[in-house]
Amino acid sequence: MEETGKVFIKTFGCQMNVYDSEKIMAYLDDRYIEAASEDEADLILLNTCSVRGKAEQKVFSMIGRFKPLKDLNPELIIAVGGCVAQQEGQGILDRSPLVDLVFGTHNIEDLPDLLDERIRKGKRVCRIIEESDKVTSAQAPSRAVVSKPARLVTIMKGCDNFCAYCIVPFVRGREISRPSVEIISEVESLVENGALEITLLGQNVNSYRDPESGDDFIDLLEKVDSIHGLSRLRFVTSHPKDFSVELINAMASLETVCEHIHLPLQAASDRVLGGMKRSYTLNEYRSKVAALRDAIPDVELTSDIIVGFPGEKRSDFDKTMSFLTEIRYQNVFSFRFSPRPGTAASRLEDSVPERVKKGWLPELQHLQSEITAWKHEDLLGSTLEVLVEGTGKKENGMLEGRTRNNFIVHFPGSEDMIGSLTNVKVNRSGKIHLESEVVK
Repeated sequence: MEETGKVFIKTFGCQMNVYDSEKIMAYLDDRYIEAASEDEADLILLNTCSVRGKAEQKVFSMIGRFKPLKDLNPELIIAVGGCVAQQEGQGILDRSPLVDLVFGTHNIEDLPDLLDERIRKGKRVCRIIEESDKVTSAQAPSRAVVSKPARLVTIMKGCDNFCAYCIVPFVRGREISRPSVEIISEVESLVENGALEITLLGQNVNSYRDPESGDDFIDLLEKVDSIHGLSRLRFVTSHPKDFSVELINAMASLETVCEHIHLPLQAASDRVLGGMKRSYTLNEYRSKVAALRDAIPDVELTSDIIVGFPGEKRSDFDKTMSFLTEIRYQNVFSFRFSPRPGTAASRLEDSVPERVKKGWLPELQHLQSEITAWKHEDLLGSTLEVLVEGTGKKENGMLEGRTRNNFIVHFPGSEDMIGSLTNVKVNRSGKIHLESEVVK
C-alpha cells in the first residue's frame, strides 16, 4: 500500500502504552510516516490512559484543541485508542463530534482495516473487543526495526490482582503470558539492530508463566540474560506479594539484570493496604526490601504512592511519610486517589476531602524531592557508566543517559555517542537528574 500521509501519536500513561504506540506505528508503517507535530498530521491518534481520572480529563481537553485543525482540514482523522477507549467506547463518539475512530486495547491489529472503513464509508467507527487471548509484538511484519539503544518488550498483558483502586483488569483483561520463544526472538532482533538495553513489560511480571513450556519469570530472565550482545535487562512492574527471594537471588546473579527495581508500595498503613486489597503487610514489604539490599547493596528502588484512599486518616498518611524516610526511594510516582469506574473502591465513600488530598500530595512530593536530592549529592565526584539514550529534552548540546541503577545523567557530547555505554564524572546534582562530564 502506498504511503498516504503523516500520523501524530500522543501517548499517555505507562510504559505498556509506550509499547502499544510502537505497535500502532508498526501496523501503520506502510501507509503513514510519523509527523513532528499534530499541525502537519493527516491522522492524529491518542493512545490513552484511564488509571487516573486526571489523565482521562487531559484526553478530552486535548481533543477540543484539535477543532481548529479539523476546520482547516476536514479530511483530518482523529482516533482514540488505549484504556479510555476500551472503557468508554461509543461514549467517546457521543461526547466529542471531532473524533472519527475509537478502538480498544485489544484492537490494535485491526487499525488499518478500521481506518479503511472510516475513509471508504465516511462513517465514524467504534470497535471494542472485550477480551483477547493473545499478546502481540510491537514488531508487525511490515515494520522495519528502528535502532534505539533501549527498547521495551511486552511479556504478558492484563492483571488478576484486582486491587480495589485499579482499573487495569477491566481495560486490559485478565493475565495472559506470551510464549517465551516469541519474546526471545523479539529481543534477539532488537539487539541485532542496536539495542543494548531491554525492559520486559507486564502488569505483574512476577506471575509470568510460559503457556507452552510452563517456565516461570526467573526462567525467562535467565534465557534473556544469555542473549549475546545484550548489556542491560530491566523489568516492570513487580507486585510485592509475588516478589520472591528466588527472584532476588536471580537479580543478584544474572549479569545483565540492572540494579534497580520498581516495587509499588501505595501506602505504608496496613489498614489502608487492606482496604486497597494489596495482599501484603508493611512488614512483609520491609523484609523484602531488606533482603534485596542485602543481596544487591547498590540497588535503587522506585515506587508508587496513592494519597487519600477512602478511609485514610492523617495518622495513616504520617506512616507513609515516615516510611519514605526509612526506605529512601530513589524516586516515587505519587497521585491523589480518584475513583475509577467498576473498581471496588468506586463503591466506597470517598471520605477524604479533596482539599486534604491536595494538601497531602505536595507534602509527600516535597519530602521525596529532598530524599532524591540527598541521593544525588552522595554521587558528586563519582564516575558512573551510563547508556546514552538521546539528547537532553531542553538543553542544547546535552546528551541524556541512565545508569544501571536508574539515575538520569545529563552531559555535553555529540549525537554520535547515542547508543553507547560511556563513563561520566558527576560534577553537579540536580533535583531530577545529575550533571556530569565524559571521562576521557
